[in-house]
Amino acid sequence: MKIAVLVIVILLIAGGAGVYADGARQPVNHSVSVSGLVSAPPEKVFGLITDVAHGSHWRPAVKSVTVLQKDNNRDHWVEHLDHGQYMTFLATRTDPPVRRDVMLDDPKAPYGGTWIYELTPGPEPNTTTLKITETGFIKPPIYRFVMAHVFGMTHNLDQYMHDIQTAATK
Repeated sequence: MKIAVLVIVILLIAGGAGVYADGARQPVNHSVSVSGLVSAPPEKVFGLITDVAHGSHWRPAVKSVTVLQKDNNRDHWVEHLDHGQYMTFLATRTDPPVRRDVMLDDPKAPYGGTWIYELTPGPEPNTTTLKITETGFIKPPIYRFVMAHVFGMTHNLDQYMHDIQTAATK
């Protein structure tokens, strides 16, 4: 019995070390993009992206939003997520209805970066081609392992694209 417990403990330690080592080999910095067709004109899609106060109405992962005082006339807000998590964002560029740049505004966060939303008229009337580019960093090796091997680097972008495609048809 004691040997079985010892073997399990050793395997758990070895597995944890393997996860950490693999995560440490993943790059800290990354840049990924997704593109999709949204069944709404660019003005409507841009309105969804920039109406941060109502982001929780169409993004299920966002439980609520706190709009902060504008920073040099730029939108500034906090998205409250599950399990007490929250993320503070700052819009760094807004060019209606073609581009919105946003950064994670938390210098102490273990991850962060920028997101660029580029909108062009779609191939059909009243459609929009939306390209989202994330340029970011993930410091902890275990987080890098999870993003690389469990969720995938475009997981959050894919979810956002799905959510906006769904919201735009309402």
